[in-house]
Amino acid sequence: MCRVPSVSPELCTRFYATWCLVWGSLFGFGYSFVLLADLLEVESAGRNDLLQRTIRAVIAGLGFSYLLAGILLTLGIKYNKPFVFKCGKLLCLIFAICSLPTVIFPVVHFCSVSCLCQYMKDVWNIS
Repeated sequence: MCRVPSVSPELCTRFYATWCLVWGSLFGFGYSFVLLADLLEVESAGRNDLLQRTIRAVIAGLGFSYLLAGILLTLGIKYNKPFVFKCGKLLCLIFAICSLPTVIFPVVHFCSVSCLCQYMKDVWNIS
C-alpha cells in the first residue's frame, strides 16, 4: 500500500501505536472536558444543545476507543501477545472509519495497516 521500504515494520507499528495513544487521549479527554463544561453551564439547554452534546459524547467515546486501541497495540508488542495486538488493530479501524471527513486519520491508518500486517507476519507468522 503506502509502505516505505526504508522504514521497518516494527518502527512503523510502534509509531502507529503511539499515534493512537496521543490522538485518542486528545480526543477522548478533550471532548470529555468540553462536554463536562457544557453540562455545568447554568443556561437552559435547547434542542440544538442536545445535538451538540450528543455529538461531543460520541466523539469522546470514539477518542477513548482509539486510546484503548493504542494501549492494546502497545501491550501486544511489549508482551508478545498476538491476540491483544489484533484486538487493538481491529479497534483502531473504528476511529479511522468514523473520522473519514478529516482525511488525515484514515490516510495514516490505511498507510500503517500494511506495516501492521507485515509486523504480524514477521513476529508471529500470522497473515
